[in-house]
Amino acid sequence: MDVDRRQDDRFMDEAFALAERGRGRTHPNPLVGAVLVKDGAAVGRGFHAGPGEPHAEIVALREAGSAAAGATLYCTLEPCSHHGRTPPCAEALVQAGVARVVAALQDPNPLVDGRGLAHLRAAGVAVDLGRGRWGQRAQSQNAAFFKATTTGLPLVTYKAAMSLDGKVAAAGGDARWISSPESRRVAHAMRAAADAVMVGAGTVRRDDPSLTVRLADGRDPVRVVVSGAGLLPAECALLATAGETPTVVLASRVDEAVRRSLEERGVEVLEMGEGGLRVGLGMLAERGLLDVLCEGGPGLAGALLADGLVDRLVLFVAPLLIGRGAPDLVATPAVDAVARALRLSDVRWETIGQDLLLHADVGRVTPASPETEAVGAASGGEAGA
Repeated sequence: MDVDRRQDDRFMDEAFALAERGRGRTHPNPLVGAVLVKDGAAVGRGFHAGPGEPHAEIVALREAGSAAAGATLYCTLEPCSHHGRTPPCAEALVQAGVARVVAALQDPNPLVDGRGLAHLRAAGVAVDLGRGRWGQRAQSQNAAFFKATTTGLPLVTYKAAMSLDGKVAAAGGDARWISSPESRRVAHAMRAAADAVMVGAGTVRRDDPSLTVRLADGRDPVRVVVSGAGLLPAECALLATAGETPTVVLASRVDEAVRRSLEERGVEVLEMGEGGLRVGLGMLAERGLLDVLCEGGPGLAGALLADGLVDRLVLFVAPLLIGRGAPDLVATPAVDAVARALRLSDVRWETIGQDLLLHADVGRVTPASPETEAVGAASGGEAGA
């Protein structure tokens, strides 16, 4: 079969763009886009819209109809080969007479993990897998799915707004508003794309946030509060709306009266025990919450960073100075040498209004100190947005 690499790039780019249309709705499933092409033209397109919905390949096959015979499928992830909530895509492609499948990356799900590609090859379908940048792009697009599948933990992004001198609130705790209106709209779009938004009980007590999406299109994420004993203000916004927006409390220990009180308000209570935040995050992943946005204060951020549980940082840096004595970005002891500092990689800067926005992956983390707080007692990062 003659292969046109420029055509491959063109239609794989389109498949990735289609996959993004499911952002924020597919958990615990991955984002997937697919394009069926015949004689140089797309005859079917699809993306996965959510659990229980047809997979991207099936949507594209339905649109293509009989034109799928002899066509090439471009797909951002290996077609599945097992019966789950929907039938296997690999067999549907074989039955439709698809001649070639170009997949960006092999699916790490143990139920798939190369079996879909093997089924296609055994049926005589030509298969091309993951040339360099496609594989990297697929892994980046589904970073949360890949992390949860391989580690049992969600992808954690810590988001905060800070001043030029690294403060996330004034000395009295006021943090509204450090960042610009444009930055706050971006922050709400991040909420809409996340499976869960997480804060500490200190942020709830100080800021009384709703943690809903109001400045962007999209649905509200599950709201997660980390609280040692599960204690929250009885009249806080999160409890008042727990019956409408899913709300989870991650606690070290909860007595029965507190548990009963929270559950009567519609809150799911999860006990982490001595395992701490690592166990708590694993519980979230088990519930399909694979992409967690942390908007907590310095204490929660510091605890997550010290335990190596943060994957990405998103920092809105505003052109203002707050001064000494105000809350710092993270409540962790200073390192004694620059060589031991937390290192960031894949750093990207952009301008949002008058603010700078930093995207970065977290590299090596300084080992935890006994002085590190377990949960966020201080507010910051504009969690009340």
